[in-house]
Amino acid sequence: MSEHDTNHRTDKHDAPVSPLRRGTVRAIAPVSVVAIVATGAALAPQFASAAPALPPISAQNLLVKVAQSKVEAYSGTVALTTNLGLPALPNLSNRANPLSLLSGTHTLQVAANGPHKERIALLDTMSEYDLVHNGTQVWLYDSSQNSVEHATLPDKPGADEKLRSKADQLGKAPLTPQQAAQQLLAALSPSTYISVDGTQSVAGRAAYTLVLTPKQSGSLIGKITIAVDSDNGAPLRVAVYPHGSGTAAFDVGFQKVSFSAPSDAQFNFKAPKGSTVHEMAGQARERGMAGLSGANLNPQVLGKDWLSVVELHGVDLNALTNAAGSGSKGGSDRGNANGLFNGDISSYLNTLIGAGKQVSGAFGSGKLYTTNFLSILITNDGRLFVGSVTPAVLEADAVAQGAK
Repeated sequence: MSEHDTNHRTDKHDAPVSPLRRGTVRAIAPVSVVAIVATGAALAPQFASAAPALPPISAQNLLVKVAQSKVEAYSGTVALTTNLGLPALPNLSNRANPLSLLSGTHTLQVAANGPHKERIALLDTMSEYDLVHNGTQVWLYDSSQNSVEHATLPDKPGADEKLRSKADQLGKAPLTPQQAAQQLLAALSPSTYISVDGTQSVAGRAAYTLVLTPKQSGSLIGKITIAVDSDNGAPLRVAVYPHGSGTAAFDVGFQKVSFSAPSDAQFNFKAPKGSTVHEMAGQARERGMAGLSGANLNPQVLGKDWLSVVELHGVDLNALTNAAGSGSKGGSDRGNANGLFNGDISSYLNTLIGAGKQVSGAFGSGKLYTTNFLSILITNDGRLFVGSVTPAVLEADAVAQGAK
């Protein structure tokens, strides 16, 4: 039985999929702390409580409820736990480090009042990592290094489009249930079974459980559940389960939430005394660690729907490992100065890459790394293929791309 079988069952049947455009699903979409977070979580026990009794609702009507939600302001505490099946990250305990979101359980304080006032604070035992977006101003603060990064976003079309593009990328990481649900619902297609599987209580609020299940074979995802607030239609919790597993690979949800507008003081930021402030400006920020960025990686999406695979280019594993090593030793590389790569990441990458299986084909040769949720192929010619698909699907996509 699934984790929802004990809940009050409302309705379960396939529903016709209505085309929901990316901008249709109203969602709280804060500027994210780190754009690489695209999966991860197994929910903390405090989310569990008695399933509330709610009027029956069809899957189609529940989708409409989410699409018509007018929620644009909130504040609260979010729990996010990641379980991708990858080796545990090293030396990141007690540090509020965005890279740590790739594994383990984390607490975030979040707030938003419309699309231009957002705040996320990643909390840990001994430190905090803050992101504040207020109008055209964006601030990143790492308390462990007492360092601040600041950017002024363009307020007119065409002004510093590189910086605006970077900000847009940062806004896509699913660090709140609303952001995760927006991305998932925007991608609905005929390849998805949609149903309502009972109810649940999240952060003291009654919610319906919307379930998305792939029709396609070859996906490592078994199902996705979205807790939808029965009152205002806001997503309260999103969980992604590997096929055949009752443990979520990605689960993000509110522990506490208020839908009243936060005070403006929440979005004001002043650099702490003694902190070092770095200005983020287009090209300098684009370089990233070892020259890796969304621009020079030239990401390409292969396949579609549940069988989507991302191909990245120019992945130099030696340079990446060396850069991570220099960052863990306090080097001055600006890609590491924001605290993303503290800890012995060089050793971690060596362990991860060393665990891969040597493979070859029309794509050339490389190493294949698989978990119950991810397949990753790193080729010797500097490409990386990754997706929540079986190794056979991933290799077939790589073969179709051929050698470079």
